Amino acid sequence: MSHSLHRRGSCESLKDDYVLLVTPSVGINNKGSAEFLWKILDIVQEVGPDNLGSYETGTIFTGATVEEIRTAMGDTPRVRCCFDSREKMFEVLKRIKALDAGLSVVISGLNDEVLDMAKELELKPHSVNYSLGIHGRTDKLPPEEVLEFVTMCGHGMVSKNLVIENIEAVRAGRKKIHDAAVAIAQPCVCGIFNVDRAEKLLEKFCGKN
Repeated sequence: MSHSLHRRGSCESLKDDYVLLVTPSVGINNKGSAEFLWKILDIVQEVGPDNLGSYETGTIFTGATVEEIRTAMGDTPRVRCCFDSREKMFEVLKRIKALDAGLSVVISGLNDEVLDMAKELELKPHSVNYSLGIHGRTDKLPPEEVLEFVTMCGHGMVSKNLVIENIEAVRAGRKKIHDAAVAIAQPCVCGIFNVDRAEKLLEKFCGKN
């Protein structure tokens, strides 16, 4: 899930930010996999995701319901979501392991934390991907505080202008932190934009609580 690898920020900021993608393999086990994906979707819902979405419906922050996400799953269904704590991510991973569905399960997060969870659950990761950072004309990038928001949407759907607009609105008292975080998250249709982390970043950068 390389598009979720480039999240910027300190270890303190990223420690409660986990992305989960569960998907079958086309031509191998995608047929009939929807039943397992539905069960995993139920697990995610029970534990409580920070965000959840799909290309077909949008996310829970754009008004999509879990049932709509379930119904819209196609021939190669996927579960895309994120969590705001290690405890939640661990619980979901534990339940998915017990389900033994034979599907690809990818987690993005701080490497040490993810590998520790795998060890505790006696899981051997198939592979580990690392981000090598941003190269080239880095002077063209927006400020670091903006990058911490926009990189939570790996497909680049969250614009720097949207982030700046909402930061300024919070600083001026025109918008509440939660509302600003949701507004920034809405263009990310995957559902991997962590709204809880966005709220904490807004508190940090705007001096609000």
